[in-house]
Amino acid sequence: MRRGVVDLAPASDAWARAFAGIHEVLAETAPPSVVAIEHIGSTSVPGLDAKPILDVGIAVHPGTPLASLDGWLTGLGMLLRGDATDVRPDRMYGYELEPMIRLANVHVVEAGSEDLRRYLAFRDHLRAHPADRDAYGALKHALAGRHPDDRLAYIDGKADFITTRRGD
Repeated sequence: MRRGVVDLAPASDAWARAFAGIHEVLAETAPPSVVAIEHIGSTSVPGLDAKPILDVGIAVHPGTPLASLDGWLTGLGMLLRGDATDVRPDRMYGYELEPMIRLANVHVVEAGSEDLRRYLAFRDHLRAHPADRDAYGALKHALAGRHPDDRLAYIDGKADFITTRRGD
């Protein structure tokens, strides 16, 4: 998928298989600081349409400098896309098939962090509540139709729905 474009794809079982492949590579090569590798985001929810880019959460022992994973992840072909800031809670890497065609976003966070809790809480809520999953899918389609080239507006439009469902 081209970066910056909001283009939803129908839900696909291929996303779980793709995550399994990524998980296998990460788990086999992970440094000892990695305590969990999770499929997060919309592609982790069966039956939910999504941008066809996997989101992978990597949890590290608390106190581990997130930048200490740079060598490992860039050695696997990932590109550093951003560090933790006031806006973004994690250190993010992109796994791209070719420049500007992203396959996965990899988010590195501390185990036990509020950020990891939020990722997992929303995923688990949508998996357990099909009506909310379907409502979220409809919202995503409406926002993608309104903001096909404005990823930030698309993200902002989902914020209230996400916050109320994950128990913030």
